[in-house]
Amino acid sequence: MVESLVKAFILMNKIVLILSLVAFLFNAGCKPDDIFTGDCFVPERNVNYTINMDLPEYFNLRNLGEYLELAGGNRGVYVIHDFDDNYVAIERTCTYRSDDSCAQVVLDPESLQLRCGSFDSKDDFVPCCGSAYSFNGSLLGGPSRCRLKTYRLSRQGNTLYIAN
Repeated sequence: MVESLVKAFILMNKIVLILSLVAFLFNAGCKPDDIFTGDCFVPERNVNYTINMDLPEYFNLRNLGEYLELAGGNRGVYVIHDFDDNYVAIERTCTYRSDDSCAQVVLDPESLQLRCGSFDSKDDFVPCCGSAYSFNGSLLGGPSRCRLKTYRLSRQGNTLYIAN
């Protein structure tokens, strides 16, 4: 009786060891979310803006829910005045396969989300990877595993300073 219990114990330990080894080898093949080897890499570009919201072209940015689309960064930058009265500067490059030609984020006014894709000539949304993000760049869904890249933004009075 004791011998059979010892044999069963040894067999169970071997099974656990083999399953642990298989799990370790399976996870070793995953790509980490690191800026050089993961799928969340977005190349660095120089970003440096000063936005005076007293000027007519930027005046609407004072209102909650307004945004501004700027050229620069990789595929552009959104400056968003969110509904919590915070300002955020977000890179428009989707973090999932950022080198794909369609990996650009657009603001979808119907869903109030940033979505990976574009609008066609009829203003119909054409998805790219299907990732969706909140106004602060947090991932809401889709294949991406990372939030959008954000830039440093500081505010002094009615002037916004954006840089990386």
